[in-house]
Amino acid sequence: MDKSDKMRRYRRKTYAQVVEFPVEIIGRDGRIRRYSFEEAVRLYQRRIGSADVRYDDSEVVAAEKKHCAKRIRQLRCSFFAHYGWPAIEIVDSETGVPGVLGGEVAAFLRRCLASFDAELDTFTFSALDSSDDSYRVFFLHPPVEPDEVDVVGEGHFLLYLFSFDHASSCPRRESFFEMLKILDSAYAGNVGSVESLVAFHHTGDFGLILTGTGTVHHDIHVAVDGTGKEELWHPEPVVRDPVEQAMRFLSRGRFEEALECFVKGYTTQHFRRVAYLGAAVVADQLGEDVDAETATVMGGRYFPDDAALVYHRAVTMLRRGQFTAARQKLESIENWPRGASARSFVLSLAELAEGEISAGRRRLRTIGLDNLELDPHLTRGLRWVRAQLWARDIV
Repeated sequence: MDKSDKMRRYRRKTYAQVVEFPVEIIGRDGRIRRYSFEEAVRLYQRRIGSADVRYDDSEVVAAEKKHCAKRIRQLRCSFFAHYGWPAIEIVDSETGVPGVLGGEVAAFLRRCLASFDAELDTFTFSALDSSDDSYRVFFLHPPVEPDEVDVVGEGHFLLYLFSFDHASSCPRRESFFEMLKILDSAYAGNVGSVESLVAFHHTGDFGLILTGTGTVHHDIHVAVDGTGKEELWHPEPVVRDPVEQAMRFLSRGRFEEALECFVKGYTTQHFRRVAYLGAAVVADQLGEDVDAETATVMGGRYFPDDAALVYHRAVTMLRRGQFTAARQKLESIENWPRGASARSFVLSLAELAEGEISAGRRRLRTIGLDNLELDPHLTRGLRWVRAQLWARDIV
């Protein structure tokens, strides 16, 4: 399809319709698949992140990103129309568009709290003042007596809302992961009187953290994915372990589905190292830089000395042009025999990018390009092939 046909197709698309869930989406292979709300939003956000890789023309890239952003807004507003309730419209007070964030909050709460209370539409929201401008805080509680509104106890929750820059690292995203680590420590400590992590959710443009006090987190069963009343669709029999499911998808070449499962793996089990690594590697293969960065940043919080995670974090920094930071990460790796060639190669790219041509050339000659072609960290992925060809030209 030529550029004019693509642009006409974008112009013909409409976004006013309220869609039903699960929603049917036509894939690149022409097949129609059905997605839950959260799966559909992540799909379009991945398309935004990979548009620059998939298309060469800047106008087509801009049109694709604009289309996906409008489709995400349509999905969120549609979900809010089906399953939202007036009290949570307060989360959209800054955007001025009812249902945009409200749809995500409704989906998150119905997934997290459906086993706790089926009548979530009776819950109320109150915005709380926060001394930290990284996030907004909301007090969530069921119907209570007037003199008990400000009492935080069993059945009362705090919802933290973080807004992210979609296509780049930002302090708010770092704050989100830092808060998760702190709250997760409190959860592990099993201290009933301390605010504890109930659940969390993050996309390319925002993050949500739900906390409670007492023993409430022991009584709540959070579904890995789903939306409460929404009828879920599974393309094949459910496998409880998302990492196992990710491996099955990888063996069939279904990389996007594998990425989804790896993300579920570390979202539900925060000390699952293989889930972070799997998400980082697959996201890198797909050109999903935001997903790769998220996996490496979050994985680094739980495994700060893991050489493989440090390496993949450096790769995400290199892709964002943070060459000095990438070098510092790579130079901190002291012992990683299996990844020595990969580390040296990426380090040479950082040196070349910073203008240290002589040092970069010497490192490339020391590694040997023949060895690079056999290195499993480098031989897969179009972007690494381009990098190797560029390195040959420099040598």
